[in-house]
Amino acid sequence: MAEKKEYRIKVQGQLVPVSEDVYVAYHRMKRREIYLEERDTANGVFYYSALDMEGTNGEDAIPDLTSPRMEDVVMDKLLAEKLHQCLLQLSKEEQELILILFFQDKSEVQLAKESGIPRMTIHDRKMKILRTLKKLMEK
Repeated sequence: MAEKKEYRIKVQGQLVPVSEDVYVAYHRMKRREIYLEERDTANGVFYYSALDMEGTNGEDAIPDLTSPRMEDVVMDKLLAEKLHQCLLQLSKEEQELILILFFQDKSEVQLAKESGIPRMTIHDRKMKILRTLKKLMEK
């Protein structure tokens, strides 16, 4: 009398008895997985998981393009600090004009109406201050 064949698959390092249907389905799936990996290799597909090591995840190597780069954040902070120092070197009147035009978002026309100073005079003063600031920033 023929002995019934026993089917086993390896699960977490242990051989587990399974039915013939489960055994066949498992090996079909396993072979399909190998086939897809071979196709990916042939087509040059690269997975970040290939960079996985103990303690690090390969996906962490994917750059976050939505966040600003750390270098840019640091440079912006340094430039802002330098600009602040340069603004402190201006006279009170010059500081006030820059504050109104750039930090309070008033236009030259609005400031001219409020102060009674001609718009072109305000514009000329602003341009002179900006040239001074540029020179101070370049030092």
